Amino acid sequence: MELRSFRGGVHPDPSKDRTASSHIQVAPLPGRVVIPLAQGGAPCEPLVKKGDSVLAGQKIGESQSFVSAPVHASVSGKVVGIETR
Repeated sequence: MELRSFRGGVHPDPSKDRTASSHIQVAPLPGRVVIPLAQGGAPCEPLVKKGDSVLAGQKIGESQSFVSAPVHASVSGKVVGIETR
């Protein structure tokens, strides 16, 4: 199979003039976060239950299917529910 590319590539503006004097800002965390256990491929089974505390980066869902990837918590907090939406 031939590897194809596109001519010219991507050349973003190297200038940082518009942002050089800007300060980094911390975004506030939302009060509630919904993390889907179906993110492409086979849906995951939850590894946590209501009331569990989780840490950012912790694996919270997993599937044994061939085409799947585990789901990790994007923020730390407490699981308030697991439901179908």
